[in-house]
Amino acid sequence: MLPRLHTQTDIHPTVQVFLQQLEANGFSGDIETQYSSRLAVATDNSVYQKLPQAVVHPRTTQDVQLIGELANQDKFSSVTFSPRGGGTGTNGQSLTSGVVVDLSRHMNKVLEINEDEGWVRVQTGIVKDALNDAVRPHGYFFSPDLSTSNRATLGGMVNTDASGQGSLKYGKTSDHVLSLQAVFADGSLLESDGSGAAVPSGSFAERALAVSKNVCQSQRTLIDEKFPPLNRFLTGYDLKNAYQPDSDDFDFTRILCGAEGSLAFITEAKLNLTPIPKARTLINVKYNSFDSALRNAPFMVEANALSVETVDSRVLNLAKQDIVWHTVSDLISEVPGKEMQGLNMVEYAGQDEQEVARAVKALTDSLDEKLKTEQDGIIGYQITNDVASIGRIYNMRKKAVGLLGAVKGSAKPIAFAEDTCVPPENLADFIAEFRVLLDGHNLNYGMFGHVDAGVLHVRPALDMCDPNQEALMHQISDEVVALVAKYGGLMWGSTVRASALSTDLSFLVTSCLTSYAELSLRAILSIK
Repeated sequence: MLPRLHTQTDIHPTVQVFLQQLEANGFSGDIETQYSSRLAVATDNSVYQKLPQAVVHPRTTQDVQLIGELANQDKFSSVTFSPRGGGTGTNGQSLTSGVVVDLSRHMNKVLEINEDEGWVRVQTGIVKDALNDAVRPHGYFFSPDLSTSNRATLGGMVNTDASGQGSLKYGKTSDHVLSLQAVFADGSLLESDGSGAAVPSGSFAERALAVSKNVCQSQRTLIDEKFPPLNRFLTGYDLKNAYQPDSDDFDFTRILCGAEGSLAFITEAKLNLTPIPKARTLINVKYNSFDSALRNAPFMVEANALSVETVDSRVLNLAKQDIVWHTVSDLISEVPGKEMQGLNMVEYAGQDEQEVARAVKALTDSLDEKLKTEQDGIIGYQITNDVASIGRIYNMRKKAVGLLGAVKGSAKPIAFAEDTCVPPENLADFIAEFRVLLDGHNLNYGMFGHVDAGVLHVRPALDMCDPNQEALMHQISDEVVALVAKYGGLMWGSTVRASALSTDLSFLVTSCLTSYAELSLRAILSIK
């Protein structure tokens, strides 16, 4: 339900004074308090809703510093802030009852492209697809490939350490961040690679460097024990990869990536780029069951594929009911006399066309042998080399996921236990038990994801207007957390409660958050 109509009279007097003072101090961006602007950012891609007091749109890094400097005054200690990008988060990360700071309206420029060295410097309000449009003429792209790339901002990607298709080879956002420009809650500025002006003595920026390195050093044994060796990382402080004990190297950029704005505003980013592949081939492998597709995924990874994406029959059937299927029906045709219950989309890409062709032939030769007896549940495959056709197939997958939310009835697929990551060799057993869990609650759901990295997105259908269903969401969330831990994985982007964490890990997270709460004071991100 939407909140009742609010007028400006419901804005706290302290916030009103803060906004007036901010404008008087030379803030050059936009300050909006009208209900329509506030309502527009009261929701994101989660099940949550919070109506903010105001929305501000900075034009420059100096504007962001003004916010921090003013908020650091004692009289404004009750004012809280939350940075916002494209609002694609599934856990309400950008929502606040305080002040939303949206960098996407004005701070969305490409500042510099270095074609020779293969890097780009951007303002973090830029959308991922817009960045790729800018660097494509130079033969590059920013490789973490999100399904939300047409609306996700680089600031959001950095703050959630976003990943996606092809992550096994391309990695996640933090693997491509060379440096960040960060503004702390007192307005102090830091260039995470050490360049630029010296960090002011006694500032939050200086203390952040010292405290985070100390935590990484003093808690190293516990960090190594608790975080599994996966190529994905849960949202939060990347304590595992920020510090290298052997060399005593500390990379504060890794701490900022995934911190969800809880340490600082990220205003600029220097990113390395990936050369656009000269050859691409997509093989759509069809299965008689979704379980077969999951269990066959490690074989595809061993075949040196760039990425292996999977969808279940529910997602496929939704796509078939939409006009989007007409664009791909000849590329993913039905198998006569067989029912396609699962699909693995296996892509090969690279600079060497002959090398890609050899890898594709090796896989298809193996598939031909398996097809003779339907070994591994394989009932057919199709090859696509045309870049435009490959794009249509991936667009179908992205749109089909959106169609999950358009099903009829009051129960809608909810992204509350969406992001799980387990070792790929454990994925099929994990999903089998996950399905037993959901089936035990008589829930409908769709599954899709990046099986090459052990990541599967699951959206159970719940009626969030029903208090019992809301309570069930929390129960299932805790059960999924325990299940992910059982199979040696990680979970993020969900409604996980602290009680679901182990005692040791809770202590570690709490100790780190306590240290950073001291640094952030009012907390750049309002977490209720």
